[in-house]
Amino acid sequence: MMTRFVTAVLFLIAAIVAQDQASAPKPAKPNILFFFADDLRADTVGAFGGKDVYTPNIDALAAQGTKLTQIYCMGSRHGAVCAPSRAMLMSGRILTRAPDNLKGIKTLPQYLREAGYATFMTGKWHNGDESLTRSFPDARSVFRGGMCDHFQVPLCDVVDGKVVNKRKPAGHSSEHFADAVIDFLKRHGSAGGDQPFFAYVPFTSPHDPRDPPRQWLEKLKDLPRPELPVNFRGQHGLNLGRATMAVRDENLLGWPRDEELLRDQLVEYRALVAHQDAQVGRVLQALADAGLKDNTLIVFTADHGLALGSHGLLGKQSLYEHSMRSPCVVAGPGVPAGESRDGLAYLFDLTATCLETAGVAPVEGVDGRSLWPMLQGSDAPEARGRDELLLIYSKTQRALRFGKYKMIRFPQIDRSLFFNVVDDPHELRDLSGDAAFEDLRASFEKRLRAAQQRCEDPLAWTAKKQVPVELDLTGKRWPADRWQPEWIRKKYWKK
Repeated sequence: MMTRFVTAVLFLIAAIVAQDQASAPKPAKPNILFFFADDLRADTVGAFGGKDVYTPNIDALAAQGTKLTQIYCMGSRHGAVCAPSRAMLMSGRILTRAPDNLKGIKTLPQYLREAGYATFMTGKWHNGDESLTRSFPDARSVFRGGMCDHFQVPLCDVVDGKVVNKRKPAGHSSEHFADAVIDFLKRHGSAGGDQPFFAYVPFTSPHDPRDPPRQWLEKLKDLPRPELPVNFRGQHGLNLGRATMAVRDENLLGWPRDEELLRDQLVEYRALVAHQDAQVGRVLQALADAGLKDNTLIVFTADHGLALGSHGLLGKQSLYEHSMRSPCVVAGPGVPAGESRDGLAYLFDLTATCLETAGVAPVEGVDGRSLWPMLQGSDAPEARGRDELLLIYSKTQRALRFGKYKMIRFPQIDRSLFFNVVDDPHELRDLSGDAAFEDLRASFEKRLRAAQQRCEDPLAWTAKKQVPVELDLTGKRWPADRWQPEWIRKKYWKK
């Protein structure tokens, strides 16, 4: 008798629980917090092999999530690589289908708003006002441009699709942007946080001027002086064309590169990165304080890398690993902790990843591929990443990553470089003259040409007009650009 009674009670309890579960609201779609650094070289972050650096918050995020170690900017049409990189991210499209101004192209935040997301943006927007105001009709502390003095950054807000409140406040750019997104998170949390959000935080640091807050130079003064890159050169040697050799990035030091002045710049760059890391930490703490962290997918990455003396270069206007590969961490619901994935991917694959996170079906016109299979380590073929990557820079360089190898083609000097980037990640040993790789190089040429054709890239294998193969720029330099503060002009230009 007692047994039948207990059984009945248990059955009733189970029925009540099942009814409650059926009537309970479904878990909210994950929020998305997306950090996008500017000119951040992967190996200047501790979690990505940085030595004598200070990035505790990004490193902690990497420990909580999964690192993507082979994610690349596809390239650029011109020297301001930041603009097309952002256009590709916002559109999810390949370079040849993503104009800088995003004219006529529906953007990631537009898709997310249609999926029920609140969208917010603060930071650098380098793709024109029209695409800004329709992508983020409400935004705060927006810098509309490519670069600036970090302590005199021109900001504005976007309210109801209108650019308003133009100003140039005191303080550092990274702090302005962190303050704005922290305010958004507080407001969103206090409102109950039921509506999922997409918060996009594209910093303009550590892009030059290499002008960190003075206290950060003091804070890091006990760290060892940075070593020069393993692949440092005084000059590049090969003529990479005006689109690389005559851009303002390469003018930040004279030719040949002075080793001690370069070390000084590496100190200043390191402090900029550390300062940005601190702002990331502030934002992540605000996310936790608002009770939003557990249901937020967090992405930290950068628009591309930077040479910083590698191969005799300073900027990002080349297709070497140091300039096109970005650090990337993804953390949050459904992402394994403490993992690392080395599949090939483009940065704009993160666009498709965000769309899948929001429950948006595959979108026609989006070239990116969701990285969720890779992040979760599934057995599906797509979890291994892309088979190959085509990299593009201006009308002077093309490259193909496939397997362990990479070919870089320079049509204007009729030269190709060939590297085993797995065994030789610093691209020090050019295998283009090694007879043992002749057949492999020939297959790479066919692959590269085929990849160009698929992407409707018309650049010829060999340019009709050739330039000298080698280039010596000793003693050649022009004045500092208007964004460099006076102390940098005095230190690096005035003798």
